Formats: sequence, structure tokens, C-alpha cells
Amino acid sequence: MSNNVEKKQEYEYEIVKPYADILQKDNAYYILVDMPGVDKKDLNISIDKDILTIEGKTSYPEFGKEKLWEQEFDNVKYVRRFTLADTVDKEKIKANFKNGVLKIYLPKVAELQSKKIKIEMEE
Repeated sequence: MSNNVEKKQEYEYEIVKPYADILQKDNAYYILVDMPGVDKKDLNISIDKDILTIEGKTSYPEFGKEKLWEQEFDNVKYVRRFTLADTVDKEKIKANFKNGVLKIYLPKVAELQSKKIKIEMEE
């Protein structure tokens, strides 16, 4: 018996690490995570100490008694963890989920945000 089959029987879903992009702007970081097939109700984001955990599962329909000629995808559980730096204001984190893409806004703590300095004319 192959490892994939055993894993499938041991867990309800195969665990997959989703692709992610991390962007830095002046006042915040952004994490964009691809999670195709996930419904908002099956998505969970949590923080424990400095670890941000993202979990989501797909819910494609079962085919029942129909004869399946070919299957290129199956239900999976996405799991991804990120270690947050001390520069992130954990109380102000926000998330948005649209079209299978999770966008997490991680603002920097106020004293670390860049500021534009006004230049005054000397008289």
C-alpha cells in the first residue's frame, strides 16, 4: 500500500502547503495565500504567541456511484505557518478572502512606521 493511500486513510484530507507571497510596504506587511477551492466557512486564521497559522479545507463534491474516468484533484487541507516579527502589531491584523486568495494585512507597530518629514523654509 502506498504512503499516499495510508495518509488518506489516516487523515480526512491530504495536507498541502499553499503558495504564498509576502510583501512589505512602508506601514505594513501583506501575506497573499493561494487557497483554491476553499470556502470562507472552512477557513481558520489564528495567532499563538508569534506564530500565525492559516488552515483551510476544500469541499469538492463526492462522485458517489458514478464512474470517474479521470481525477486530477481531490479535497485537501491547506496548512501554512508564519513566524511574526516583533515589528507586527498583532492587535490590528486583518484578513480578506476573495476568489481563493487570502490577503492578510499585518500593520507595523506605530513607532516603527516610516514617516515623511516636512521641510520648512528658513526665513
